[in-house]
Amino acid sequence: MRISLMLLLAGMLPAFTGAYGQKKAPYLVPEISGPFVHIFNPNDARKEGDSAWYTNDHTFIRGRDGTWHAYGIIHHLPVKPWDENRLFHASASSIKQAKWEDHGYAMTAEPGVERVLWAPHVIQEKGTYYMFYNTGNMQKNAPEYASWGQLRMAISKDIFNWTRHGRNPLFSDPGHARDSYIMKYKDKYYYYYTRVLTETDLKSAVAVRTSPDLLHWSGPRIVHQQPYEVYWGGDAESPFVVRLEGLFYLFICKAMTAYNLTAVYWSEDPENFPLENLVCTLPVHAAELIYDKKEGWFISNTGWDKKGLYLAPLKWKKAN
Repeated sequence: MRISLMLLLAGMLPAFTGAYGQKKAPYLVPEISGPFVHIFNPNDARKEGDSAWYTNDHTFIRGRDGTWHAYGIIHHLPVKPWDENRLFHASASSIKQAKWEDHGYAMTAEPGVERVLWAPHVIQEKGTYYMFYNTGNMQKNAPEYASWGQLRMAISKDIFNWTRHGRNPLFSDPGHARDSYIMKYKDKYYYYYTRVLTETDLKSAVAVRTSPDLLHWSGPRIVHQQPYEVYWGGDAESPFVVRLEGLFYLFICKAMTAYNLTAVYWSEDPENFPLENLVCTLPVHAAELIYDKKEGWFISNTGWDKKGLYLAPLKWKKAN
């Protein structure tokens, strides 16, 4: 005991807290706490194509009237990402509604301008809804290299009819830059998205840009990177950031490592999520987190191998 105390005072042993001398972990751990419910099946209303329809990267937003809305990628098998040029729209009166209403397509790619419509994210500010999405690259061979994905914005007053903004594209980055997520923190907007590290270093990465007004964005800053190299940036897809009890949690889909695998990282800094700060992994693809004041937390699941969109309850627990 005396030796341990001397080592502790000398800085050679970590300081411990807790009843059994264990250091308390500084973060919380998200845990799927119930079964997934198939809330939206695009095959219920669509007969186009030769096979089943799927959904992929998506977003949830609560309307001013209390209804919940989901938007996202939609297409039918076989999977052809560069043919994904429409966004579905579904809604429900409650986050726990078993079957959401299908509203057809929220947007269709503008010919000659937008090659695809990928991975929307919607927020509401001062009575206006803002949708951020990716349109790919119009160059003929864009799918074959780390081409520059264009990030764009559309606005709506009624959450059903969307108008493209005149400042489009907001910006463009290498590695098919895509998968928008916007977080507001201390009167500043953080725009997280997937890309590669650089045009020649093809490690999968998450970047962030900041803005005071959703229109004027800073240059990019890499906030997280994975060791796997692929020109799609596909091992750091679908970034989603949650601020909870003073910490930030970055969720990314490691689709190139395992299609149905989401990794979670914690940080005290919203612009730096170290690889060693791994919290846990979850068996879901392109996950979004939803918080409902009455019903609590939920997590979504979707992808090419599923016929639509799923929701399950989620809880946060203290790390061991």
